[in-house]
Amino acid sequence: MPHFEEANGRKVLYVDGRPFTVLAVEIPWWDLIYGRYKQTETAYDNLYPAAEKMGLNALKVPIKWSMVEPQKGVYDFSYVDHAKSMAERHHLKLILNWFGHYASGDGTIYRNLTGELFAPMDIVGDEKTYPRAVDADGIAHHNAASYNDDAIIQRETAAFRAFMWHIKHADSSAHTIVMIQVENEIAVFGSDRHNPKLWRDHSPASNRLFTEKGFTDDLRYSAWNLSHNWIRRITDAGAAVYPLPFFHNFVGGKLSDWMVGGSPGEDVATYLKNCPNILFIGVNSYFCADWRPDGSCGRQPEATIDELRAPLSQYRVGRNLPAITETNSGPGPLASRLAYIAVGEFGAPIFAPWALTVSYPEAYAPYILKDGSLANVAFALHDTYSSLSKALPQVSYYAATDKLKVFMARIPGQKFSETANVNGFPVTVDGANDGQVIVIHTSAHEFLLIGYRSAVSFTDPAFHWPAIKSIRVAKVHWAGDHWAEEGEPTYGVNQSNKTLYVELDTPQAARVSW
Repeated sequence: MPHFEEANGRKVLYVDGRPFTVLAVEIPWWDLIYGRYKQTETAYDNLYPAAEKMGLNALKVPIKWSMVEPQKGVYDFSYVDHAKSMAERHHLKLILNWFGHYASGDGTIYRNLTGELFAPMDIVGDEKTYPRAVDADGIAHHNAASYNDDAIIQRETAAFRAFMWHIKHADSSAHTIVMIQVENEIAVFGSDRHNPKLWRDHSPASNRLFTEKGFTDDLRYSAWNLSHNWIRRITDAGAAVYPLPFFHNFVGGKLSDWMVGGSPGEDVATYLKNCPNILFIGVNSYFCADWRPDGSCGRQPEATIDELRAPLSQYRVGRNLPAITETNSGPGPLASRLAYIAVGEFGAPIFAPWALTVSYPEAYAPYILKDGSLANVAFALHDTYSSLSKALPQVSYYAATDKLKVFMARIPGQKFSETANVNGFPVTVDGANDGQVIVIHTSAHEFLLIGYRSAVSFTDPAFHWPAIKSIRVAKVHWAGDHWAEEGEPTYGVNQSNKTLYVELDTPQAARVSW
């Protein structure tokens, strides 16, 4: 079963017995139409072969609760099975996103009654049995559930338990399904996050609890309330059936200095304390130099190394594993640069821009066109993912240690030259045209290089005749249990200054030893 193990002083995801990092992109959900779920089940089939061409090793696939439970107590997992079959056909793993609660728009249980119905229709239509959240003005929001009433929590817990039971029986041998994202962001009322009147549920049951527990801060209360009374119960029930790794994705940004999470109801430390079966919380981190009022981006960010590191550093909280669960998919090299930083420097268990057919925050430049062909920056992400995939177990294992170092330009598009110690040995990398390199120093005179559009150089007294006869440089990829050679990269030795140069022109991994 996919799981996390302690390795190199941190938790590392293991799949099929070896370290693994999810290199994914999310697919949409709104073309799966309520009332016609079976007829629209194949709406995204063309994205699986496209994902394989892009070099992804997994897809994030949303599973709406309304699809799983079309009638009260009646479960249908045909879409789960279909997604699993398509993924296996195209050599992909799956991250299934359980969408019982969707907080990226107005409301949390539905945005419309066709493709964005998240809770079952009988719950949406029955406010008496399943009460709604109430704002500070006393107005009940029909599209936002109150999680201070047991009825909806019991229903979702039962559905999630059945969902995990089905995955256990359908996938416990193949291990196609690697992790479960539980819900999509967390909020009380949805995406209007900066309005204090929407920072907690003011229903009678919630007001009583707020007073009984001695809270005075709405944001602290919502984080505690939603994690302890709702998410804990769902994830405990699911883990008791089949303990795949569960995680959350939180909104980037901040509402208060004390909290890590950008939405009322979120805070990393609170969830990790209250929900032992949430193994990590990733950040949906979108970068823009000029946000417009409608949420679109007016000017692309500079995307400096420090800017890209910032959200990952913020999510280094307690036992958390920083991860990128959503990020920019529009024009420019941002996602490719962030992937190397997240995976290499921070050991992120998942990196996943949003989404394959929609670019955000810059619009109309998707990775995949309607006919399934690759476009725009799909080719740049392919370079990134394909290079990492050639030595993914090694990158996953050594990530976030002093044996691994990421090299890239401080600002996109610049030429760069950097010399740094990697596990005690000085290494120089020169690059251009958004080239980047991961250098892993595995032992005394053994190195693994992963990257493209860059050159790596080493200086050592051994680089002269006849000692240079011991130099070994080979293009490689990890073939499950051994290194398979793909030929020699371009390399040379300057005996005058005792320097070995290795050229990484195209995406590749190279083993170097002497």
